[in-house]
This record gives sequence, structure tokens and C-alpha cells, in this order.
Amino acid sequence: MQLLLPTNNVPFTLAIGIKTKQPEEIVIQIMDAHKPNTLYISRRTWVNGEREYFLNLPQSPKAAQVNVFNIKTENPRLKDDSFEITKIQPEELEQCPVWMNQETKSFVAFAKQFSENAGIYSAGEYTPHIYRSDDSKFHIDYFIKIFDRQTKQVLSTPARIGHATGVIEVAKADFINYTVPMRMIILLHEFAHKYLNPRINKPIGYEVGADINALNIYLSLGYPPSEAHYAFLHVFKDNNNADNAKRYLIIKDFIDKFTRGEIKGSCEFKTNNGNKK
Repeated sequence: MQLLLPTNNVPFTLAIGIKTKQPEEIVIQIMDAHKPNTLYISRRTWVNGEREYFLNLPQSPKAAQVNVFNIKTENPRLKDDSFEITKIQPEELEQCPVWMNQETKSFVAFAKQFSENAGIYSAGEYTPHIYRSDDSKFHIDYFIKIFDRQTKQVLSTPARIGHATGVIEVAKADFINYTVPMRMIILLHEFAHKYLNPRINKPIGYEVGADINALNIYLSLGYPPSEAHYAFLHVFKDNNNADNAKRYLIIKDFIDKFTRGEIKGSCEFKTNNGNKK
């Protein structure tokens, strides 16, 4: 199934019901209908019987293309009797925004803009293409790949922030393959290193502090928890070690508690069964 929705940049949740006669692996995608390399949601899931999905879009394009297809066909345009769409409707997005000072608000607005356009923005190989926030407080050096300044070797990280300068370097080769929410959590993580860790009396380089501070903002704005999981797992797969394994357990625990409403000020999000968790 392929459907065009006039989303008009409005934040909302898209409820989709899917029914199958037997276990089927289904892909659900929501992308910008007119802008290449700009995917908002990508969910790969098993359906056996009937399930409902609630896809959070705190950012949406002017027009969204929704693709639902069986992984066996890999083509949403083909007629496919292996599944049936029983429901597709917009609902109000659940949000519980944390308090943010002007500095954080400015960065969030900048990160949203960059995340929506990272797939079409140009990047440099050795000299970055520079993108600045409206107030010029924040800027991103957009490289094709990030490399070590001394060894000139390409690094696996999709982004990093200068502890002294606050300049964020981003690798387009990675970001072009990320969804918009995945880009957001990565950028918020880098911002949290420099600007939020010191507020909790932690070193700028403290990874867990940056993870939690970033997730607190990200989840409170209604971004999908699944995309945060995908982002961190994608980063950790190239740096598979005990420290990152421990970090991921902390990340998963925080996301689970936030979505159950167990973190102060957090929301209780709908599950895929439509119930409050």
C-alpha cells in the first residue's frame, strides 16, 4: 500500500491497523513525499492476526508518503493480499515537554531544521559545509565522513562535538541513512555533552549523562522511542564493547520507564495495542 497524506508540517500520531491471516513481516515507512533521503519513520514488525501501531511524528513534512508492504515483496506499489489495512487515521500527539531555557530551545529548533534537511544539504570531504542556527549560537560542520585530524583516518562516529568550541561535526554518509528522529537524538546527545552535562556537575565527556539528558528532551517532545533505540544500536554496533553494552542497558531502562510514565514529568505513551502503558 502506498498513500499520500497532506500533513502540512503538523505534529501528530498516525494510527495504522494491520491484519494478516498468518505471521507476516511488515514494513511501515513514512517519508517526505517530495524531499529525497528524508524518512520520518521506518518500522519492521511481525503481524500475526490484527495489530495497531501508533507512529509519533512531532515533525512532519508538507506532504507525507506512507508505505506499508510485506518484506517478501519489498514493493508498496504492488497489490498484496497477504495483509489488510484496517485503520489509518491521525490522532493527537502525546507530549509532555520538559522545561527548556532559551539556549536549549534555540538548539532544538536548529536540530529540527538540520534533521529534516540533512539528506539534501551538501557536505564537504575535507573542508566542511557549515550550517548555523538562526541566532548564530550553534553551528554544524557537515562532512561526508568524520576523520581523525592527526591520523587522517575515517572515524566510525556519526557526530561529535568540540568540548571547547561547541562545534558539532556530522557525517553525511551516516545521517543520510538515518530517519529524522534518529538524527534528532544524535544531535541532542552531542548538545547535551557540552551544554547539559555541566548543569548536573558532570564532565563534558560523560556519555551516560549526555544519553539521559538527550533522551529526556527527545521523549518529552513525543519522538518515537523505537527510533532512539535504532540510533544508539547503530552507533554501538561499530563500537561493541562492555562500556557501550552497559550504556545501552541504562538507555533502554530509561526509555522503558519514561514511556510507562515512571520518570518525573514523563508521559504514558500508547502501546501498539492502543492501551496506556
